[in-house]
Amino acid sequence: MISAFVSSYDVVLAAMALPVVVGLLMSTITGVSATLGLVIGGIPSLLVLGYALFVAPPQNR
Repeated sequence: MISAFVSSYDVVLAAMALPVVVGLLMSTITGVSATLGLVIGGIPSLLVLGYALFVAPPQNR
């Protein structure tokens, strides 16, 4: 059975993937190269990763 509880780690994973997908979609819509779209989308993902590792790191429960 699948649990409906969403933890903060799930939100961080989604927040890391979302900018990359948006960057890829924007590159196809605007005609910018896919590499540039992925790089621009990857920058916010790196910021979320930095937050997840250094500001709110995982803790043992």
